[in-house]
Amino acid sequence: MTENLFAVSTADALLIDSSSDTLVIKAKALLNSSMEQSMQSTDLNAGRGSQLKFVYNYQKVLAFQIEAADFSPVYLALQTGSEVKNKMSKYFTEELVTFDSTGKGTLSQTPIGNVYVESPANHVTKTPTGKEITDISYADKELKVVYQFNAQVDELTIGANDFPRSYKLVLISDIFNADGDKAYEQQIEVPRYKLDGALSVNLAHDSVAQFTLNGKALTDNDMYATVKWLPVNGTTVKVSSLATDVSEVTLAVGEKQAVLTLGLRGGGYSNVIMKNSDLTFTSDDELIAKFVNGEITAIGTGETNVKVSDGTYTDVIEVVVS
Repeated sequence: MTENLFAVSTADALLIDSSSDTLVIKAKALLNSSMEQSMQSTDLNAGRGSQLKFVYNYQKVLAFQIEAADFSPVYLALQTGSEVKNKMSKYFTEELVTFDSTGKGTLSQTPIGNVYVESPANHVTKTPTGKEITDISYADKELKVVYQFNAQVDELTIGANDFPRSYKLVLISDIFNADGDKAYEQQIEVPRYKLDGALSVNLAHDSVAQFTLNGKALTDNDMYATVKWLPVNGTTVKVSSLATDVSEVTLAVGEKQAVLTLGLRGGGYSNVIMKNSDLTFTSDDELIAKFVNGEITAIGTGETNVKVSDGTYTDVIEVVVS
């Protein structure tokens, strides 16, 4: 991954209940998704001039900012540590009621308790009979009425002693190359992600309500997270040279030697094991040794070189057959 790459996409976020291996939510319409690592440090100064001798790092924190543009009751449930329940509950409604010449109006639902009829001055409290309200002063009028009725609803209770729990977090985003083509898919996986419980519901007229799933990674076997890059659309792992696990071998006639070929990628990268199917194996003298599919076979006595190549880089192994 040494080419010019650009991470320009907002990630999708998955929250998974590890205890039941259940996908709790998949948040796609995200405004922002970011990861930030911070840590504390203490300097140790000593000697003449109080030179800086040592820096002690501690309290590493991996925090995430995740902001969703879409709405889901589950966002609220996760941040409050509750669950959405479907139940019968009292529900307020406002409707426009037409009153006849006798001042009688009929509501669409059976109200619970009093109703509140809007008048030019204020709301007037009325006691209905079933669904009906009667007042001669309302004759031949259309008035708004507010009341409660029983309805089957999804309901979330924000409890004073309920707090969010931890989940597995997976952030999935795209990495593009300089040509604008998708080259890699990036995944950041946090085994134990603790939501911060912060909740804000913006109901302003000129914006969309935004919800946050911000939180911090909790340690899991001394690890906070893993970051993975999956090559896509024909992208291949680029190496800077090849190296085999042996540089010279001595074999008796008929013996064989398996060879492992590594691709060296440079600073910051570990070596990658190359697939034999992506390599070409040759021998300078096949009467002495053959080199086929990563395996050297001693044929006759003598010395020769065998070679492995990926089309760009080549490594040579000296072979002595006695």
